[in-house]
Amino acid sequence: MSTKPSSCSRGVWAVGAIAACATLAVVAMAWTMISTNSLGGDKGERRLNNTAVSRFIHITDLHVDPNYVTGATAYSQCHRRPSTAGHSDDSSLTGEFGRPNAKCDSPLSLINATSEYLRREWMGKVDFVMWTGDSGRHDNDAELPRTLDEIIEQNSIAARSMKYAFGATPIIPNVGNNDVSPHNELPGPGHKRARYTFQQLANAWDGLIPLDQISTFHYGGYFARDLGKKLTALSVNTMYWYRANAKVGGCKAKDSPGLAQLAWIRWQIRRARARGRDIIILGHVAPNLDNYRPTCYHGYARTVAQIVPPPGPDSPPLIHAQLFGHSNVDAWAFVGPDANWALPANNTVDTRLWWEKQVDEEDGQFGDLIHGIWSDQQTIQSIEDRDWALMEDDHSPVGPAVPGDFVETLLREYERVVMQTPRHPRLGITTISPSVIPKLLPAFRVFHYLKREDMAWRHLRPGTLLDYDVYTADLYRHNVERPEVGRFYERFYRFSEEYGIGDLSVDSYVKWARRLLTSKSMRKKFRALAFLDM
Repeated sequence: MSTKPSSCSRGVWAVGAIAACATLAVVAMAWTMISTNSLGGDKGERRLNNTAVSRFIHITDLHVDPNYVTGATAYSQCHRRPSTAGHSDDSSLTGEFGRPNAKCDSPLSLINATSEYLRREWMGKVDFVMWTGDSGRHDNDAELPRTLDEIIEQNSIAARSMKYAFGATPIIPNVGNNDVSPHNELPGPGHKRARYTFQQLANAWDGLIPLDQISTFHYGGYFARDLGKKLTALSVNTMYWYRANAKVGGCKAKDSPGLAQLAWIRWQIRRARARGRDIIILGHVAPNLDNYRPTCYHGYARTVAQIVPPPGPDSPPLIHAQLFGHSNVDAWAFVGPDANWALPANNTVDTRLWWEKQVDEEDGQFGDLIHGIWSDQQTIQSIEDRDWALMEDDHSPVGPAVPGDFVETLLREYERVVMQTPRHPRLGITTISPSVIPKLLPAFRVFHYLKREDMAWRHLRPGTLLDYDVYTADLYRHNVERPEVGRFYERFYRFSEEYGIGDLSVDSYVKWARRLLTSKSMRKKFRALAFLDM
């Protein structure tokens, strides 16, 4: 891990991290503490070098900004140099590769350095790449208002950089809240602005969406892609569940765009079961009651959080991973403990909701979508005049409720799950990856997963996540001394080495959360790692 000074000692402040700094200042001795159950070192490396284990990359929030200027002020969003010749504090000005802990986006030099590093170090070494949205810059400079055409061009730049980095490796893109214009506003399917946005994003991504999924993407901004013989990725459009999107309501009304997407996920789960495949979900904004409208969160949790079955040919498909970005931090959360389930323990009574029955029976409103657009048998133009007037069923606040302390909010959630007796059987895990944009430091994750059955992992089903590494770029150093291409990013930490966790299954996360809550030193470490500050 890096030995650079903490952000607090440098006198700069991470977005959302101000409350954390007072605690970080007193925990310097905690960083070297590793659990006695650690799977790190040579033993950990050997277990992940098993031929049954493979890798994929999760990268998010590139926020490409061609307007970034080296030597600019942070208060100009890194767009303009100081206006007076007497400005002498060069340390407050922007560097070549970006300004950490400021309200600035990613310069092209950072995007190029990232793609060069990924090409040199990771091309051909990962099975696929999950790219979870927000490639457009923020619209936070009144002197440079952002346009949709500019957002599309920035997505095109990001897509070209990803293709350059990974070659023929499958790349699965996603729509973020800064990939639409205006920021956070996306009307429902059929609206001309939504249709135009999806069409232009598909063009910018240039072939990354499978041809048989184009109609579905043009309709709702989501799509599916098969990965190898056993996995299917579902790229979901979280804008249709997001509280901050005032153009759509919740997920209760019959014509809700968010409900239609839940129906699509349920249909994809049924298809995966029939085809013997498991699922990875990727999206931009992570699911919780702060981010999603309540009816959408409860519907999402009900749809995706599953009872973990024993491995076997008749087992239902597993959702092995739920990968999100947006928050710029390195964290994970449970999905399900706050959800309204209304499901009996014995499952002998049919408690399906009306829309779930329509999906299962491929009938009614969602049956039409299944046999039409979702099966690539119909184009978006044929439903342009669909009435979305009834979609506002949810009167919760439009703006997102931002927790006062991100980490403390997570710890309280962990405590609710750990204290639950017995534990709710329908529980899922979401992982939130840090971002390329230097809100903290540029970062991405490399996940290790079980690709095929193996005696060493016989208790786990293929597709299960085993571990992850976080890689960061130390811009404080790079802006002073240009690094070698292969050293631009370096491994910051490995999850198993820091926390002594054997895999990333739900059971393992629950056990780890219990240890976290009983160890003050581990909680301090967790807080520091969440903000990439060691």
